[in-house]
Amino acid sequence: MKTERLNAYFPGVRSYYIIGEIAIVTPKRVNVDYNLVAQKIMQAHPKIKAVYLKKKVKGELRTNELEFLSGERISSTIYKENGVLFYVDIVTVYVNPSLSGDRLKNVELVEEGSIILDAFTGYGAIALNIAHKKRAYIVAGDVNIDGLYMLKKSLSLNKIKGMIDIVQYDAHYLPFRDKVFKLSFGDNPTLIIDFKEELCRVSENVVFYILCESKDKANSSLGKTEWVKINDYSKNLFIFKGVVRC
Repeated sequence: MKTERLNAYFPGVRSYYIIGEIAIVTPKRVNVDYNLVAQKIMQAHPKIKAVYLKKKVKGELRTNELEFLSGERISSTIYKENGVLFYVDIVTVYVNPSLSGDRLKNVELVEEGSIILDAFTGYGAIALNIAHKKRAYIVAGDVNIDGLYMLKKSLSLNKIKGMIDIVQYDAHYLPFRDKVFKLSFGDNPTLIIDFKEELCRVSENVVFYILCESKDKANSSLGKTEWVKINDYSKNLFIFKGVVRC
């Protein structure tokens, strides 16, 4: 869950997220006593066991670089989103609860009985949200084996309507036949252009996420469609989402 903003108490601090028993603070400037911030958060939420400071998202696996602030040095927890339970380790997968609403909207794009690919599944956020509500067959794949093990654990925590198969692969070379998927989800905003051709090869339609400056840039990079801004990344960069017919 996303909580109240902290900048009224600590200028320079934007907000923080609670993921199960863990809170992650999003900084704006570095000249803030984040130990005091952590103490205030833990006082306000006694169930929180650990507080971390988010530095940046790094590497091909898109993991958070985190600085431990207070509490117990735990990184694994279970959190609930849209009625779905997720087992996550915040050190080895990227977790962003602010996109829970967008993931719920993805369910509306899926037809009952269709074959779906969650191409960069991570810990299974998109796949499980869909399977929880739709009787679809979903392939959830990623190069990050740690995230796939988390998804496997999460499957045992939930009652789902659909079916999920978990596959490890390099998405540059997807191990699937041409046009086998009715719809694929390409949630890898920073690198998605590199995977466009392969995703379109195996899919009739792809829901692309892209980090760029404008809708025009998204159109020229991935195809003309109705691009929707779903998140602000920085002053001049945004995450856009659009469904492209391949």
